Amino acid sequence: MWHIVQGITSLVEISDVKIDYETFRLHYTFTVGILLTFFIIVTTKQFVGSPIVCDHMVSVSPKVISTYCWIHSTYVIPKAFYKEVGIEVPHPGVDGTQDPKEFRYINYYQWVYFMLFFQAVLFYFPKWLWRTWEGDKMKMITKELDNALLPEEELKEKFKSITNYLVKTWKTHDSYAAKYFFCEFLALINVAGQFFFLDLFFDGQFQDFGIKVVEFFSSDQSSAVSGNVTVYVKGDPMIMLFPRVTKCIFRRYGRSSLIEVNDVLCVMALNVINEKIYLFLWFWLIALSFLTFLAVFMDWLLVVSPNTRIYTLQTRFYLVDEKLLKILVQKGSYGDWLMVDLIGQNIDHVLFSEIVSDVAKQLTDHSKLV
Repeated sequence: MWHIVQGITSLVEISDVKIDYETFRLHYTFTVGILLTFFIIVTTKQFVGSPIVCDHMVSVSPKVISTYCWIHSTYVIPKAFYKEVGIEVPHPGVDGTQDPKEFRYINYYQWVYFMLFFQAVLFYFPKWLWRTWEGDKMKMITKELDNALLPEEELKEKFKSITNYLVKTWKTHDSYAAKYFFCEFLALINVAGQFFFLDLFFDGQFQDFGIKVVEFFSSDQSSAVSGNVTVYVKGDPMIMLFPRVTKCIFRRYGRSSLIEVNDVLCVMALNVINEKIYLFLWFWLIALSFLTFLAVFMDWLLVVSPNTRIYTLQTRFYLVDEKLLKILVQKGSYGDWLMVDLIGQNIDHVLFSEIVSDVAKQLTDHSKLV
């Protein structure tokens, strides 16, 4: 387990070299981290603990029945969630209905651990794609330039190298920026698509899951606790999505070689954890979708508005003369702006101001010659 945790930490750690922005990092750091943590919790409980415990007949091993019901899925009666527990039904979603047409089979609980891992892969994919396309370019450009106390000769050499690179490659960075924009847009599609993906996985019950929970617990219907006894109230959306007690049909041969049909009750202990996990994820996906949409919108605004690019650089690099930043933006494209902005975030700001000054001067001199 410790090795697994170490592996997760190394996977989601933020590199010292910045090649992207804060919102994009939330996808492959915090989100991937919590998904893999939930994956470990659910997997440990599922394969080491007892995710399902079913009642049993005298002549049949309880392990046999529990294993059978786990493999073949259990079911609930949707209308029974709206009946009074202890009076009309013994547990939420469980009553004496025998009509199979009224059964709702719960077969996704076996796959929750796999779904969490698959979600983590989907959230990490845009980062993997961008890192592959980026190819450590920013790392090679800004290597050791975050330290202004380097020996003077070495500092001058690196300073000259980076200014020459920017001048020679000016107006050639649009493909670099387009690839990053695509990856950020891909992250937006992924986080928005998670709702439809999970809604399909949970049989159409996930899209408005958080809204239903908030409405339920903010109303007079919410469950109450009386002493040490939990009183279940009708229509709890968390229990409806992740039932704690379900039914299972177990068939076997009786003494007269006739098939006996046994209606078995199963306690789904793992669902107590699953409901909290996916309630948290619902709200986190909402917040992340909003932040990612704002980030993509900001990217679009930066592409079409040079003034926005200038303002962004001014707020981030206040040591640099505003006139120099205007020269860079006016004589470059969005790709050049992205390259300059990322370089500025990876090197010492005093050194960055000198680089901007030198690059602006060389671009101005070049335009005069032309």
